[in-house]
Amino acid sequence: MLTEEMINELQKYKKYWWKEDEETEYKEIKKEPFHLLIFTVLSQNTSSQNTRKAYIGLKKKFQISPHELMEADEKVLSEAIKAGGLHKIKARRIIDISKYIVENWNGKLDWLFKKSKEEARKELLKLPGIGNKTADVIISSIHGYKEAFVVDTHMRRIAIRMGLVDENAEYEEIQKKLSNIFPWKKIKGREEEILGLFWLLAKYTCNAIKPRSSKKIRSQGHY
Repeated sequence: MLTEEMINELQKYKKYWWKEDEETEYKEIKKEPFHLLIFTVLSQNTSSQNTRKAYIGLKKKFQISPHELMEADEKVLSEAIKAGGLHKIKARRIIDISKYIVENWNGKLDWLFKKSKEEARKELLKLPGIGNKTADVIISSIHGYKEAFVVDTHMRRIAIRMGLVDENAEYEEIQKKLSNIFPWKKIKGREEEILGLFWLLAKYTCNAIKPRSSKKIRSQGHY
């Protein structure tokens, strides 16, 4: 488990923290499940900077609502989100997701707040092109980070390098093992900050090519 010393060590990663306008914008996005869903789709296989550019491009062309996006011209939508990469695939996915939400959930996602995390996950995974990570991003915004620990490429890599899991570990195993190293009671009220700093450690220090890990954090594992 991460000790207080290790958590303090994470503070030096604040230099990589998101700019104030980016953080404010994301907090606004998180208030609306559909906006967060679309933002997360745009984040697939790209950087946070490119995700934001794609989202801004989308907002300039369309109202971000299921009814509008299901009727969007696919080429226009694709061009609007081009900065995020894989824009043709994501455009089709956004249209299909929007259509599913309109046809099956009356164009709304507010029902998510009334469901358990298990029920919410089961329903979200029915959406076209939506996997565990995207579902957990939505669920964590409602139920909290402990209840839906999000595992992306960076989190997977650091879990392997810490010796928590092996290369072939499935999403659920990585999620459980990583979640277990966090002292949730001690960091209550600071979950978003601590997880954000841990993610920044994974991205900028425990990187894919030349990892430069902190000795204190490294002592938790084997990299």
